[in-house]
Amino acid sequence: MLAGVQDRLAPLQSWLFPRRVYLQLEDQVLAAMVLEGDRLVWQERVPLPEGACENGAPAAVEALGDLLGDWLIERGYPGAHVKAVLPRAANAWRVVEWPDGQWPEQPELLVRQQQDELQLPWDLHDADLVLEPLTAATPRSLLVAAQRGVLEGWIEVFSQAGLVLDALEPLPICLWRAVQPCLQGGLEVVLQLEEQHTWVLAFDQGLPLGEWRWPPLAEPAQLEAVIQAWLHRYQPTRGLLCGAASSDPASVEEWKTWMSCPLQGMEPGDAPMALWGLVEGERR
Repeated sequence: MLAGVQDRLAPLQSWLFPRRVYLQLEDQVLAAMVLEGDRLVWQERVPLPEGACENGAPAAVEALGDLLGDWLIERGYPGAHVKAVLPRAANAWRVVEWPDGQWPEQPELLVRQQQDELQLPWDLHDADLVLEPLTAATPRSLLVAAQRGVLEGWIEVFSQAGLVLDALEPLPICLWRAVQPCLQGGLEVVLQLEEQHTWVLAFDQGLPLGEWRWPPLAEPAQLEAVIQAWLHRYQPTRGLLCGAASSDPASVEEWKTWMSCPLQGMEPGDAPMALWGLVEGERR
């Protein structure tokens, strides 16, 4: 009898005491994670219908909201409080070095006046900006920009899903948080192996340096040529390999040869690295 009562109470408890769900948003897939303390209790990816999300922006707000809401209800997380990572295509970032070696009084205003120099993909007047100070010898900040219309679209998706959206965070900052405990100094690279691209995130003395898009592992000749050109400019001291290949010793050895530096596989748990960056942000 007690078991039956508990089964009937479970859905009610989910509504009365909503859980924290971490989500990573992408054009082809949604990835979710739930923790109990430090323990991973749920992690899943669900594919999106073709065209539902394009270039980081929700193209079918109502359909996406219904899919997301139904998915979390089915998994026992109705009305959840959500922190989400924006799609990669929804963000653009640069490292900004402030003029005259001094922090400006109005940094956001100064950034918006540097549209041409920053070469961002959209007009900064239509973007929301995040400026994260960097503890460098010269005053610098990590600038992350996201189109305002894209942010508003995702907010509508979560409203349609019946979820409480606590935060939408840029992917670069989440990745930085996730790898910070592993960085040791020098010029270090994080290699994210995806089906269509290889993404390279470089850090200098633990601070963001730049991001590059390389060919995928399925195109080894093109990939090796791009790597060699990159190595003419940068000499990494160490690398971290993320993605499915990070647990394959043969792939790790192959990347060591290509990058000419020590390399180790890294994927904290089964969930995407950026989701752990959301968790790190909460713990600070």
